[in-house]
Amino acid sequence: MYYFVVNPVSGCGKGKKIWNTIKKELDQLSVEYEAFLLRQKGEARTIAASLSALTQPFTLVVVGGDGTLNEVIGGLSSFINVTLGCIPTGSGNDFVRGLKLEKDPLTALHQILHPQKLRRLKIGQTISPSGCRSAFCVSSGIGFDAAVCNGAYRSGMKDMLNWFHLGKLVYTGTALKQLFTSRLCPMKLTLDDGQELVYPHAFFAAVMNLPYEGGGFRFAPDADPCSDRFTLCIAEGLSKPRILSILPLAFSGRHVGKPGIHLITCKRVVIQTGHPLCVHTDGEIFGFHEEVTFEAHPERLNVIVA
Repeated sequence: MYYFVVNPVSGCGKGKKIWNTIKKELDQLSVEYEAFLLRQKGEARTIAASLSALTQPFTLVVVGGDGTLNEVIGGLSSFINVTLGCIPTGSGNDFVRGLKLEKDPLTALHQILHPQKLRRLKIGQTISPSGCRSAFCVSSGIGFDAAVCNGAYRSGMKDMLNWFHLGKLVYTGTALKQLFTSRLCPMKLTLDDGQELVYPHAFFAAVMNLPYEGGGFRFAPDADPCSDRFTLCIAEGLSKPRILSILPLAFSGRHVGKPGIHLITCKRVVIQTGHPLCVHTDGEIFGFHEEVTFEAHPERLNVIVA
């Protein structure tokens, strides 16, 4: 059985057009399916939670962007019976970019209906000191990158500009504002092997499951979601003009090896900061915390990749 979770407004409204094309193809092929068209934020999580109760294997297809995907995965209480497919419509699509998935909707649909290759992905969990958890499939982070997500989300211009395919202007403007107003902060990282790393003047720390985040920043070129390790990307001890010159290099991964950029792999990490900083999971805000733990979910998720 196929279940489709559809975000009709993702991708500047492309979601609805893409779904209409997919629905027509499904009906012509007489595929047995059920579709859920989302009407409000948080609904995808509720739907996924209810599907988790199914006792027979099923294919869950997300027609949307990284935000919709994050909600769906966060709502699943178990991955055992789930095979995930993705038909991208969003503006970021770092999940699709990182796994090199098919971008054409109909081609992606036929790959999902006739899968040739699955990958067993680890899913990350971001955990607050109080025990609150949020899943991530692409990345999670604390500091500058999360503050940009938060600023863009709070901007009243984001939704309007998205309809004119100018949503990235909000992120660019927010990033520049955060760059010149945010403070560097001490960070202490405790890795799963007990190693402690201290960065007195950290800008951000990104915990990468896939190579890309933020709509194409290739922060961790070698990140492998099928391994048991995350790749941490930490920026610290950099002047703001230097940060401004390095960030564009990250689109192609050429920031790696530059002074002040540190890449580390680990299975689990606890990050403590000098004061509460914004935290995100797949670009969704997880609040402000002085301490946060990042680790893998105990189960793997089967994802159709070809």
